[in-house]
Amino acid sequence: MDTLLTIKQLQQILASHKIFPKKQLGQNFLIDRNIRDKIISFAGITKNDIVVEIGPGLGALTGTIAEKAKFVYGFEKDRKLVKILLNMVSNLPNVFIEEKDFLELDEGFFRKFENKIKIIGNLPYYVASPILFKFLEIRDYWQLAVVMIPEEVAIRIIAKPGDKNFGLMAVLFSLLTNCSICYKVRGSVFYPEPEINSVVMKILSREKPTIDIKNLEAFWKILPKLYMQRRKTILNVVSNSFKLDKKIAASVVQKAGIQPSLRSHQIEIDKMLTLVERISEIKNR
Repeated sequence: MDTLLTIKQLQQILASHKIFPKKQLGQNFLIDRNIRDKIISFAGITKNDIVVEIGPGLGALTGTIAEKAKFVYGFEKDRKLVKILLNMVSNLPNVFIEEKDFLELDEGFFRKFENKIKIIGNLPYYVASPILFKFLEIRDYWQLAVVMIPEEVAIRIIAKPGDKNFGLMAVLFSLLTNCSICYKVRGSVFYPEPEINSVVMKILSREKPTIDIKNLEAFWKILPKLYMQRRKTILNVVSNSFKLDKKIAASVVQKAGIQPSLRSHQIEIDKMLTLVERISEIKNR
């Protein structure tokens, strides 16, 4: 069942329910059937798949996903949209729509599925980054995600050491996932047309990190702090963030094979992980 609305149908429904899309909330509705089909094709959905759709809105993707998947669970936080969408998919027994923010889901929801799920969504730009970090938190429960995100966020995800956009997001997604940009999306495929550029990104969850992480607790506790003061040298970051004397901090940094004068975005991932281990050793003494 095709639940994608034409621009005329969309405008009529929005007007009749007195819904005014909010740009600040990233409420832009997909109206291009070709783009819809491309997004879904990258997910390679089969009748064995359980799909979680983030922010289904007015169902541009939902009906077509339902035709291909075993079950679809859509999480939409806008009450007015949920009411309309529930009516639109009422004849689809394998679709379950909840008025809930995806970010509020706990692991209990994902544990009930025998196999890893697939995730699809057009992520509102103002919460794209928090949702992507949420993916990493629940990475044991999904195998693949195909999401439309702001191009500037995608650039931060695929950035390499030395690039000014390289930071914590790039490190984590490089270690824990395999990401690729499928294609760029014109603003004209949405109503209303957004002011930012978007891309469709395919993300595969890795079974194991690309580099061995010896102490996961230290990794999650220490690594984020190393990217919080981007303009400072790594020596100053280590000294300030972990309250270490400059001489001790310099020794720790150098033992990790890092030049103290470098900034965090200039440092290779393997050396940053070594630095995490060295800092953990010092703090645990």
